[in-house]
Amino acid sequence: MRIEIQKGNSRNLLRCIRRDNSTEVADLGPSLPYHDIAHFVVETEMSFYRGFYGNIQAGMSIAELNDKEVIKGLPGESWLAEIMTRNLQAIASGAAKAEEYIELVSWEISTMNGVEAVALHRGNIERMFERYLAYIKQWKKMAEGEVMVLEF
Repeated sequence: MRIEIQKGNSRNLLRCIRRDNSTEVADLGPSLPYHDIAHFVVETEMSFYRGFYGNIQAGMSIAELNDKEVIKGLPGESWLAEIMTRNLQAIASGAAKAEEYIELVSWEISTMNGVEAVALHRGNIERMFERYLAYIKQWKKMAEGEVMVLEF
């Protein structure tokens, strides 16, 4: 699936183009691309296929993935992708330290039913952190109207 994030002045645009050429589009706020980029990094590093982008690739709409009733029924991998994405952003912002990542993710998993732990290694975390920072650096250098293209 091709993911395009177009930079706007105060709003950004997320476009997901599936292999069958069907498309999902969402108008994003100014800070949401960071969360969407973090999802991409986590889901590709961990080979998740039921996270945010995996669910879109499988045919779900962005509207469905924002519906509270649909969210409740998502599989454990969807929740795990969200937990890991949130914690990746926490270490990138300085709210948590990289060495705390595994502990934070493990604790959050332990508070939820239906979410299975995944083997996390320091190498995974370092690669995700480096990739995330590289994409954010690229995003910040982009001019209004430019598009970041990612392949899922």
